[in-house]
Amino acid sequence: MEETLGGGYLFDQAFLSASIAELSEIIREIIHNLNSISNHIYIDLYDSFESIRNNLEDIMAGGSGPYRDQIVMPYTCLDRDLDQIVGSKNANLGEISNHLGLKTPKGFALTIAAYRLFMDENDLFRRIERVIEDERRSERAWEVIRGLFKKAVVPKAIKLAVEEGLERLYAGLDRKALLAVRSSAIGEDRERTFAGQFKTVLNVHPDDVFNACKDVMAARFSPQVLEYLGDEALDEEKAPVAVGIQVMVAARISGIVYTRDPSRPFIDAMPVSAVNGLGERLVSGEVDPDWHLISRTHPFQPLESRIMGGPVFDVHPDGYLPLSVMPSGLRRGSSVASGGLLKMIAEAALTLEKAFGAPQDIEWAVDDSNSLVILQSRPLHLKAVSSVQPADVMARLRRLPVLMEGKGQVAQIGIAAGRVVHVSPDDDPASFPVGAIAVCKSASPRLSPIIRKASAIVTDVGSPTGHLATIAREYRTPALLGTGDATIVLKEGMDVTVDVEDRRIYAGMVQGIVDVRAATEEVFLESGEACTLRRLLRWIAPLNLVDPLSPDFTPENCKTYHDILRFAHEKAVDSLIHLQSSTSFIAKSPALPLLVSIPITINVIDLGGGIEPKAGDKGIELSMIRSRPFRAILDGLLAEGAWDRTPVPLGIKDILSSFSRPISALANLPEYSGQNLAIIADSYCNLSLRLGYHFNVIDSYISPDLENNYIYFRFVGGFAEAERRRRRAVLIESVLQALFFRVERRGDLVVGKAKVLEADQMEYILTRLGELVAFTRQLDVRMATDESIDRFFDKFLEQTMLHML
Repeated sequence: MEETLGGGYLFDQAFLSASIAELSEIIREIIHNLNSISNHIYIDLYDSFESIRNNLEDIMAGGSGPYRDQIVMPYTCLDRDLDQIVGSKNANLGEISNHLGLKTPKGFALTIAAYRLFMDENDLFRRIERVIEDERRSERAWEVIRGLFKKAVVPKAIKLAVEEGLERLYAGLDRKALLAVRSSAIGEDRERTFAGQFKTVLNVHPDDVFNACKDVMAARFSPQVLEYLGDEALDEEKAPVAVGIQVMVAARISGIVYTRDPSRPFIDAMPVSAVNGLGERLVSGEVDPDWHLISRTHPFQPLESRIMGGPVFDVHPDGYLPLSVMPSGLRRGSSVASGGLLKMIAEAALTLEKAFGAPQDIEWAVDDSNSLVILQSRPLHLKAVSSVQPADVMARLRRLPVLMEGKGQVAQIGIAAGRVVHVSPDDDPASFPVGAIAVCKSASPRLSPIIRKASAIVTDVGSPTGHLATIAREYRTPALLGTGDATIVLKEGMDVTVDVEDRRIYAGMVQGIVDVRAATEEVFLESGEACTLRRLLRWIAPLNLVDPLSPDFTPENCKTYHDILRFAHEKAVDSLIHLQSSTSFIAKSPALPLLVSIPITINVIDLGGGIEPKAGDKGIELSMIRSRPFRAILDGLLAEGAWDRTPVPLGIKDILSSFSRPISALANLPEYSGQNLAIIADSYCNLSLRLGYHFNVIDSYISPDLENNYIYFRFVGGFAEAERRRRRAVLIESVLQALFFRVERRGDLVVGKAKVLEADQMEYILTRLGELVAFTRQLDVRMATDESIDRFFDKFLEQTMLHML
C-alpha cells in the first residue's frame, strides 16, 4: 500500500478494499498465533485490532473515522488527511508540525461537526435561507445574517469543549496571551481557493473567543462567498467551516514566500517578501515590503533584492533604524530579513513543497524567540511550472553519462537532482543541506530526520520493507536502497540526477527535470483515491510502540496495525526464548540429544526438515543436521579451540556474589530453567543454552529472500560479581556490533538484532556467534579490569580469523 501511494502502481477503490480485507485477516491470524504460543495472555490485543479495523472500514465507506463526532481537536493530533473534519488550514498546520517538524502556532480546531451542531441547534440554515429569499442577497441580508449569528446560543457541548481546549492551550502560557481565530473550510485552498473571502479575527482575548468564532462562521454567508459559491451557496453540505483557535505569534518579522516566482515559474528561484511586525500589514497592502529573489538551490543565495527604507520610527529587530549609522561608522543596510533568515525560509519552503507535492504559497513569521513559524501553507496555482516539454527534458537527461544502472531496490519512485552528500546515522541532521542527495552505507532508521531535507536517498545496504523506506514514502523522498556500492561510485560533492523508477543515476543535472515530476505529482496526490489511501495508512503504517522495555508497551497502546505487528513480534520472540522451559511443549515434542563433541548436551526438537528423515531415536549425528542456521551455529561451537576447558579461578567476591543472586537463578528455575534445547526447521533455529549461570538464546531464520532473514541474540547472567559480568557484556556488545548487529545492553543483559542480510552473510555471522558463545563461557570471572575487554576482544578476533583461514 505504501509503494502504491509512492506512485509505483495504478490503483482504484477495489484495490483498497481488497488490501484492507487481506491485511486485516493476516493481522487477526497473527494475534491468534501469538496467543497460541503464549498461553493466551494477550487476548486484549483483539480489542485494539477491532478498533483499528472499524476505523479502516469507516474510512473505506467514506466516513471520517474515529474523529467524526469530535467537537475540538488539538493541532498535535492533526494531519493533512483530516481535512473533512477540521478543514484544510487546520489540517495542513497539523501536517507541518507533526510530520515535518516545522514550528507552527499552538492551537486547536473547532471541527466541522461543531459547526454543524452550532448551525442545527440555532436553526441557522433555514433562517439564513429565508433571509436570502426576502432580501435577495443584498447588503441588508448580510447585516441580518450577522445579527442571527451574534444572537445565536453556543451549545453546551461546544462551550465545554472549547473551554477545555483553552485550558490545555494555556497550560504553561501567560494567560494574557491573545488568540487568532481563523476560518478553515473543507477544500479551502484546494478545489476552491476562497482567497481573502473568509474571516480572520486577531488579538482575541480568551473571554471573547466565542464571539470571534461566530464572526468567522458567519463569514461563510457573506455576499462575496455566496456569489463565489453560486447555486451551491445554501447547500448545507457545501463548504462547511471549521475554526482554528491559535495563540497569537509575537511576530518580530513576517512575510510571504512563494516556492516559485508566479511571473517566471520556469526559473530556479523563489520570491520572499518581509516586513517588520505582523504580516497583516503586508497582506492588506498597508506597507511596501522588502523583496528578495533567492535561489532554490543550496546555499540559497539572493539573486535580486528591493529594499524599502520604511518610516524612520520603524525600528528593526536588532534595534537599528531602517537607515542609520552603525558603531563602525558604516551606513547600515535596511533589509528586514538577514541572509541567515532567508536561508532558513528557503529550507522550510522547499520542505513544504516536497511534502505537499506542488509549489506553495507560505505565510511565515519570526517570533520573539527568533524561531521561524509557519502560519499557513497552501498550493500556489501556476499556469505552467516548466517552460520546456517533458519529452525534451527526458531526452536531455538520457544524454548524460550513466554512473549506476540496474542496481538497488525501489523504495519510493521519483526523480531528483542535487549534490551528493555522504551521511551516517551519527550526523547532525541540521547540517544536511536541503535538496542534496543523501548517500549512505546502510538504511538506518536514525537517518529519518535527513529524509525530510534530502531530495533523494541512495544506500549501499537496505530494503524497501525497512523503516527508512517507510519514512521515505511518507515524505515522498525518492529512495533507491541496497545498491551495493553507491558510497564508492557517488563521490562527495558530485552533481547527479537520480531516476529511481528506472534505477539509473546520471552524472550532472538537467534544468527542469524536477519540475516535470512535480507537475505530474500534483494531480495524483490530491486525487480521491490517494487521499483515501493516505488516511488508511495513518491507521496502518505509523509505529508508536518503539521500546519493548517501556511500561507503555502494551496491547491497549497499539494504535495501528504496525504497532500490533511490532508488539506481536517482540512477544513472540519472548515466548520462543522461554519455550525451552515449557514442560507442556517438551512433553508434546520428542527431543533427541545431539551427538557432537562439545562440553554441553543439546537436545533437539525438529519442527520439520531440520534433520534427515533417517535419524534414529538414540540421537542426532552432525551429518544428519539439515537446518541451515543450526548447522552454521554448530560450526562455531565445534571450532577447534573455541572452548576454554581450563579451571576457572574464583575469588571470594564471585562466590559471595553468587550467594546474593536470586534463588531461582541458582536453583535453575524459570528464567534459567530447562535443558539446552534447539528447536529447528530447515530454515529456522531457536537455540536456548544455559551455560553455568548465564543464559544464551539465538533465534534465526535464513532464506534466499534477504528481507525475511534475521538473527536475534540474547545473553544474560553470570557467576562473577556485577562489575565483571558487566565487562563481559561490554565485550559481547562490541563483538555483536562488529557483526552488523543493532545492540542494546543493560547491565549484564545484551540483546542484539541483525536483519536484511544475504544468506551467506547470515551463515558467517551465526558461525561467529557459535564461537562467541563458547569463547565467553565463564569468561566473566577472568575479566578483572576494564583493560581485559580490549584484550579478550583482540583474542577473539585473532582466534576467529585463524578459523576463517
